[in-house]
Amino acid sequence: MPNTQTISGSCLCGQVKYQATAVPLFQAHCHCQDCRKNCGSAFAALVFVPVDSLNWQGETKTYTHKADSGHTMTKHFCSNCGSQLFGENDAKTDRIHIKVGTMDDANWFHPQCNVWASSRLPSTAINPDVKDFATMPIPPAKT
Repeated sequence: MPNTQTISGSCLCGQVKYQATAVPLFQAHCHCQDCRKNCGSAFAALVFVPVDSLNWQGETKTYTHKADSGHTMTKHFCSNCGSQLFGENDAKTDRIHIKVGTMDDANWFHPQCNVWASSRLPSTAINPDVKDFATMPIPPAKT
C-alpha cells in the first residue's frame, strides 16, 4: 500500500508551482502516442492523485483533445514556458495526473505498470518486473 506523499514541483521557468498531499492512486509509465507527443519523450511517467488534493499557483493554459480511449483529456501547461504539468480525463473526474518530470523530488516514484504498452517504441527499455497492459486497464466495478 502506498504511503501519503507530499508532492511538490514546478514548470521549467518556475511560474507555476504546485503541491499535493495524498496517497497516490496510481503510478504508471504511459506509452500512448499522445503522451509521447506532449512530453517529447518515449513515454510519460505519471502519478494520479485525487483532484482535490492538488493546488497550484500561477497561470496554466489548457488543451483538450480526444484520447485513444475516446475520452476527453485536458492537459494543463505553463502559459510562459509550455511545460506540461497535469492531465485530466472526463471518465475519471475525481483524479488528476501529475507529470513526474516536473516534481521537485520523485525518488519515491515506482510505476505499477506500463499502460498503452501496445504503442511502446521498440527501442524503449522496460523493467521486466513491471506489468504491461496493451491499453489502459479498466478497474473493477464498484459494488
